[in-house]
Amino acid sequence: MIKTIKFPINIAPAQAGYALELEIGSLNKKVQLLIDTGSSSIAFKSENYSPEVDKTAVYSHYAQCVTYGKGGWAGPVLHTKITYANGTDSFEVKNAPFALVSDLQDQSFSGLDGIIGLAYHHLNQAHDLTDYYQENNINDNKTFPWTFSEEINKNGFKPFKHMLNNYPEKDITPIFTAFEQNYSSLHQFALLTHRSVVYVPIENMTEEQLLNEEMNQGYFIIGDSEKDKKICNGITQDIKVLHDAYYNTNLLLFQVEGFKEMIAPPLEKTYNDSFFTNSIIDSGSSYIMLQNQLYQYFIDTINKIDPKLVKYIDDFNKNLQSNTPYTPTNFNLDEWPNIYFTFEGADGNPVKLSCDPDHYWQMHAGTPNRVFFTLLKQINGWPNQTVMGLPLISSYLCIFDRSAGTQGVIKFAQKVGNS
Repeated sequence: MIKTIKFPINIAPAQAGYALELEIGSLNKKVQLLIDTGSSSIAFKSENYSPEVDKTAVYSHYAQCVTYGKGGWAGPVLHTKITYANGTDSFEVKNAPFALVSDLQDQSFSGLDGIIGLAYHHLNQAHDLTDYYQENNINDNKTFPWTFSEEINKNGFKPFKHMLNNYPEKDITPIFTAFEQNYSSLHQFALLTHRSVVYVPIENMTEEQLLNEEMNQGYFIIGDSEKDKKICNGITQDIKVLHDAYYNTNLLLFQVEGFKEMIAPPLEKTYNDSFFTNSIIDSGSSYIMLQNQLYQYFIDTINKIDPKLVKYIDDFNKNLQSNTPYTPTNFNLDEWPNIYFTFEGADGNPVKLSCDPDHYWQMHAGTPNRVFFTLLKQINGWPNQTVMGLPLISSYLCIFDRSAGTQGVIKFAQKVGNS
């Protein structure tokens, strides 16, 4: 039995998120999907796939609409064969549910064909529109072909989502859950990544050069990856997953090297029923978004090290707002401290993970000599929850073991060699 199966992934196509290629339907149509542990849906744009010519396609009477930040999408739910393939190994998930994105807001999918959500069912709801079709005297109660684009273009995504909420809700099986059901021994996946923002060390790199740049490459690994000594040292630090919605974790402490640890505030009670814990592990985020008090602690301690370091952050944020690459002179990563996050471990004991300056400051980010700061202050409207994105995930081999414990565990192992 194969212990691990590696599927190549790359940050270059999306610039700030990793793309995994899957094959869809009887014609094995290839789609590039954004890997996201902070969501559960698998969805891709209708321009990339034609159900009419797919012999394995099955239509349904379900529809999905997802909104987040500045993005959002809507479309019918269908079923078809979805294949994981890497040129050597191939794994089919038959009759897999997915959403065919027929309406899309800007900034969704980071320029890729769609998204592959690797979280659990909590985030993957659809609505049964059978009653809607009966109320409107429509005989064919299938959501494909899609007939709601004019309404969405006129009124927007949120009113359409509100309309869907009037009809019965159903949890759609997420794609990795469907994979587990087909291949029961392969119950964990891992992300081997190196960057939060695409690495561009020289001018005028071609698309092929960017794809072939080692720092932009990675692997989505299914199976017992911690046993693969070619990619990690085999020793894992395991943190507990407290809820199966967003890979929810309990952040205990935050520390800047050389300073006293700060206790991470608990999630405010008003958010307990919807966000569950004070931190999540989210591969769809290019940032570590720190809860407000934790971010201020970071700024205060950095200011004590050297006030000029805070000026780098301020100048970066100004350039980011004006969409201008930040290329400071005399910038030296050696002046910046490591930062540490302590979580509740799988066994109840604290687990301390580190994030080095070269992960929270990305060098040659998008263009040569550009530096990009990946610690973000809690955005307006977001609960007091810290989002652990690619800067922490890329510091380790990050393993999502869904079979361990009550809700699973997330294992962090030191990468080795050229991993």
